[in-house]
Order: sequence, then C-alpha cells, then structure tokens
Amino acid sequence: MKTNDYKAANLSEYLVDEIQSLEEKISQQANKKVVVIAYEQGSENNL
Repeated sequence: MKTNDYKAANLSEYLVDEIQSLEEKISQQANKKVVVIAYEQGSENNL
C-alpha cells in the first residue's frame, strides 16, 4: 500500500459521532484510550 493511495475520509457529522461512540465503547472495554481513524481510497484507485 502506498501512503498516497488513501486520504482522510470525508464523513458526515453523524458518522463522526458514531465513530466517537465506538472509540469510547472500545476504550472502556480495553481499559485504555483507543482512537479509530477513517481513511478512504484515493479516486484513482476506486473501482
């Protein structure tokens, strides 16, 4: 994977909230801070 094949995902506010809720749930279960990062494939590689 080339680093320029992916970019930060452009997400709606609703989806960002969902990811933050998931981070909180996983962090509580793992008993440590967990961060979820969303990327999307670059346009030249879309199928």
